Amino acid sequence: GPNGGGKTTLLRLALGLERPDKGKVSLFDKNPVESRSRTGYVMQHLRYDEKFPVTVFDVVLMGCTGKKTFGFFSKKEKSLAAQALDEVGMEGFEHQPFNSLSGGQRQRVLIAQALSGNPEMLILDEPTANIDIEGEEAINILLNNLSKRLTVVSVSHNINTVLRTVSHVLCVNKTTAMSRLDEMHPDTIARAAGGDLAVLHHELNCRVHG
Repeated sequence: GPNGGGKTTLLRLALGLERPDKGKVSLFDKNPVESRSRTGYVMQHLRYDEKFPVTVFDVVLMGCTGKKTFGFFSKKEKSLAAQALDEVGMEGFEHQPFNSLSGGQRQRVLIAQALSGNPEMLILDEPTANIDIEGEEAINILLNNLSKRLTVVSVSHNINTVLRTVSHVLCVNKTTAMSRLDEMHPDTIARAAGGDLAVLHHELNCRVHG
């Protein structure tokens, strides 16, 4: 959906970070706050002090703090953090300062942070925004691989990314329309975008809609 259409708000409602004015929101058949530990979240904009001396491994371990009240990180938590770094292709960067990484590398570290809590669902808000084409492609491949073992929900206004990487589409523009990608009619996208679009389906017999 377009900017301002409600995509981020919908995610925050699903995570229990905002409350609905009316109606009911549930995640894993429970109140979103109660189910939050089963979900990894990568926000759209990371705000932090770039002068703060935090390493890549420190950032990934922060994904385990939601399940702790106090104390040091356990061997199991450190092992999960190391596995998450390996899964996103950032093994060997553990002791690198986080602020020394490129935008695409930082995003992969933040995905590892979300994975370190061993979630059943990964939610990402514009994970490829402000990243170069090469970094965007690497993240899209990573998310495709992750979707083989857990549910991945990703917000995007990039229609090319959507058509190449997902199985289901929820178009959001003040209202919503859900469909499987292979069953989605171009009118659904046009309504969500608030205007006409040309959609190219890359198949053996390429078809142009719109």
